[in-house]
Amino acid sequence: MILIHYGEIGLKGKNRHSFEERLLNNVRKALGGSAESAKIFQKRIFVELADTRGAGEGGTGNAKPATHGSQEDAVASALRKVPGIEWFAFAQECEPEIGAIWEKVKGNLHEFEGKTFAVRTKRSDKEFPLKSMEVSGEIGSRIGEKTKSKVDLGNPQITAHIEIMKGKALVFFKKEKGFGGLPVGSAGKILCLMSGGIDSPVAAALMMKRGCEVDFLHIHPFEEKGAEKVQKSKIGKLIEILNGFQQREAKLFAIAYAGFYAQSGQVERRYELVVFRRYLYKLAEKIAKEYGYLGVVSGDALGQVASQTLENIGCAQSGLEIPVFRPLISMDKMEIVEIAEKIGTYEESIKEYTDCCSLVSVKSPVTKARRGTVEEYYEKMEIPKLIKENIEEIKKGEKKGSP
Repeated sequence: MILIHYGEIGLKGKNRHSFEERLLNNVRKALGGSAESAKIFQKRIFVELADTRGAGEGGTGNAKPATHGSQEDAVASALRKVPGIEWFAFAQECEPEIGAIWEKVKGNLHEFEGKTFAVRTKRSDKEFPLKSMEVSGEIGSRIGEKTKSKVDLGNPQITAHIEIMKGKALVFFKKEKGFGGLPVGSAGKILCLMSGGIDSPVAAALMMKRGCEVDFLHIHPFEEKGAEKVQKSKIGKLIEILNGFQQREAKLFAIAYAGFYAQSGQVERRYELVVFRRYLYKLAEKIAKEYGYLGVVSGDALGQVASQTLENIGCAQSGLEIPVFRPLISMDKMEIVEIAEKIGTYEESIKEYTDCCSLVSVKSPVTKARRGTVEEYYEKMEIPKLIKENIEEIKKGEKKGSP
C-alpha cells in the first residue's frame, strides 16, 4: 500500500476536488499499471501495488516490473517526480485497533535494534478510543520492552508512523519527500525558451511544480534535418527527463538559427545578443497566440550574464502582450545547479552543445541597451517577416509530422 499526502492542495477551498483529481490522474500516469487501484480517501491518495506490473508500464514512470523490492524502488523514483505530492510512504494496512497496529510494528522490530526511536501517531478518526499520544506511548513502550532501544523524540534514528482513519490504520517507517507544489495541468500551458544550458530546464521544472504543462521552443544551429537532430541531441534528452515531471510528452518547436544569422550583419555586434533575445520573445509570443499558451518561461537570472541586466531584459521583452515567467530571477548559480542536480538535468546540461546564445555572444556586449536602438535594429533586420516565416515553417513541418 502506498500512502500519498499532498500539502498545498489541502489549503484549497471549493476547488480542492479538481486539484485532487488532477493529482490522482497524474499519479496513475506516472505509475502506469501499478496505479490501477489508486483512489482518494480522507484527503489522501492510496495505491495498492499491483503484483505483475511495475511503475512505468503503460505510464511515464519509465521503470520495469521486477521483484517487489525493485518495484518499490521504481515506484518511489516515479512518485518523486510528480508535482503536488508533499510526501509518500510504503505503508502496511490493518484494522484500527491497538492490537492489530502492534502486530504490524512487531513484524519490523529488527529495524529498531540498536537504534534510538520515536513513535508518531496521527488520528483523524476522533471516535477512536485512544488519543494520539496514548497510542504512541503504548506502542513505544512495547518497542522499548522488546528491543531495549531508547526513545529519542528530537532526533530518532528510526520512527514508527501510525495513521488512524475511519475503518483502517496504516503503519510505516519512512517518509519519502515528494516534489511539492501543485499537480501539472492545474494551471494551464506555457512555452519554455529552451537553450542547451543549465538554467532553462530548471526553470521549466519549477513551472511544472506550479501546475503548468510546459512545451519548448529551441533555436538550433543545424542546417538540414534540424528537428530530427535536435530530438537526438541533448535538447531532446533534457526534454525527455523533464517529461517525467509532467507525466506527458512535451511538444518541441525547433527553429533554425540560419534565418536570424542571415540578417545579423546589419546589427552592431555588441547589440546582437539583445536583439536576438527580443526575436526569441516575439517568436514565442506569436507561437503562444497560435497554439494557446498562456505565457512564456525563461531561465533568466538577474545579472548572471550580460543579456540579463535589468535594462537588457526590459528591452528584450518590451511590448509583449503575454506574461514572461522567470522563476530563477533571484537565484545565484549554485542554487540553480543544486536544483539541476536534484531533478537529474545537470549532467546532460553540461555536455558540449552549440546553442545559439553562444553563437551570438561577444567579448564586450552592451549591458545597458537603449530601447530605441534595439527597436531600430529589430525593424532593420525585418524580424517580423522572419517570425512569419518561422510560423509557416512550423505549420509546414506539422503537416509532414515533424514541427
